[in-house]
Amino acid sequence: MSRIRSIHPGLFTDEAFVVLSPIARVFFMGLWTECDDTGSFEWSPLKLKMRLLPADNADAAALLAEIEAERGVMKYEVNGRVYGAVRNFCQYQRPKKPNSVHPQTDAVRNWVNTAARSTRDGSEPVPHQLPTEPEIPRQMEDEGGRMETVPPSGETEARPTKSSFPKPEGVQADHWRDFLANRKRKALSNTPTAHKRLMDDLARLSDDEWPPGRLIEHAAAHGWAGIYDPRVKDRSNGSDRKGSSKRTGPVDGFGIALAQAAGRET
Repeated sequence: MSRIRSIHPGLFTDEAFVVLSPIARVFFMGLWTECDDTGSFEWSPLKLKMRLLPADNADAAALLAEIEAERGVMKYEVNGRVYGAVRNFCQYQRPKKPNSVHPQTDAVRNWVNTAARSTRDGSEPVPHQLPTEPEIPRQMEDEGGRMETVPPSGETEARPTKSSFPKPEGVQADHWRDFLANRKRKALSNTPTAHKRLMDDLARLSDDEWPPGRLIEHAAAHGWAGIYDPRVKDRSNGSDRKGSSKRTGPVDGFGIALAQAAGRET
């Protein structure tokens, strides 16, 4: 399985890297995504070609040979199977919980510089180390994982993110949750623009008898996703009673057609 890897800025001035052909440089960086967490990959030119350069007219075997000649990778064999290893891989790629897939010999472990991870294995504490359990690794980003805010070491609570659809002042939390559930059920987006329209409706319709909190409670109880004038009794298709010139809520095209067919004014 391919993995997300880091690129050290010093790579681009490394003598062994700059002498490679341009396509070999791309292929070399692509090899890192095919490595397990200890720097080894299956030496299969055909598979690597299909995964890393599927649309290019390139010879993966020749590219591997070119990179090997510049000591970028090592080719080795264990139990009749051929593998490759990237030089100093463990020095620059440091996943929090390394997962080894392919076997390695002592020579290979020296080649990938496994010793560079000794500080990550408990021999010395790593300063400012982030917690590992609550954090979603970056390797999950391309599979739908979302990066949540993780509190720095020593803090107990993450800084809250600002909502684009905050609860209006004076509205009870349970009424607001029910109101948002109505909006979700009707597949309405809670954008800043939608929130401004909601606040405008609350300001227009609220008074001493019907403050914002009561308007939201009334809308939530009726399964509405918007604010309508509670003083108007006829709510067919979201329109006012006949003769009313004040529109109290959004009217869709289908509702207008029904209202016209029934002889009601929209």
